[in-house]
Amino acid sequence: MADFSTHLVGATAICSFAAIVVAKALDLPGTETLALVAAGTAGGVLPDIDLERATPTRILFTVLGFVGALTWLFANVGRFGALELWAAGFALYLTIRWPLAWLFGKFTVHRGSLHSLVAAVMCGVLTTVFAWRVCGATPRLAWLAGGFGTFGYLVHLSLDEFYSVDFSGARIRRSFGTALKPLDLRRPWGSFAVVVVTLSGWFFTPPGADAITAAHTLHASLIDPRLRSELLLQRLAWPARPPGLP
Repeated sequence: MADFSTHLVGATAICSFAAIVVAKALDLPGTETLALVAAGTAGGVLPDIDLERATPTRILFTVLGFVGALTWLFANVGRFGALELWAAGFALYLTIRWPLAWLFGKFTVHRGSLHSLVAAVMCGVLTTVFAWRVCGATPRLAWLAGGFGTFGYLVHLSLDEFYSVDFSGARIRRSFGTALKPLDLRRPWGSFAVVVVTLSGWFFTPPGADAITAAHTLHASLIDPRLRSELLLQRLAWPARPPGLP
């Protein structure tokens, strides 16, 4: 199994590259690009919130608490006064750092329901809802953040599977196959909870029209050569050819 630092560095590096590609294709501002990197990095370490009480777990919930509090603060800086912002941000940090950490430590098992493909989708849905409902992001940015949350989650699961293969000894460890699984059939109630949370969260997501448009634009700029050329000319504001010239 990859350790915490490997997941953190791997998710940050891969999601940063992906965010740059998406930002170039969709012409995103720097703040939105950083938000996508943050969402992907958070998704890249979230699967290990089901670890037993240990130093990496405490660090993870501390970081998540700070990130959640700061994200909420900067998203609402124009709506509340300084004291209200500080109090709400501090309360959010305390909630994530202790009660939420206690709940996950009590009711989850490592490499269980949260190490699955459905859990990756759940992460994306909850990230989308958080970005739109709590942080006030636009529907397009909220869906992009959710997509990066799922992407970072999948990076984590893929690294776990990669580290389950001992290349030096040419053998496969017993943990292989416990991360990239659709659902944890050994713990049906945990998997059922993941499915319920995913489906329930979907009803609180923003409209998807802007996300579909962004997906078409991204597809055109990355895959379709003809449309990619047209988009490039539009971005460069290529001047019209004067009449009479060949």
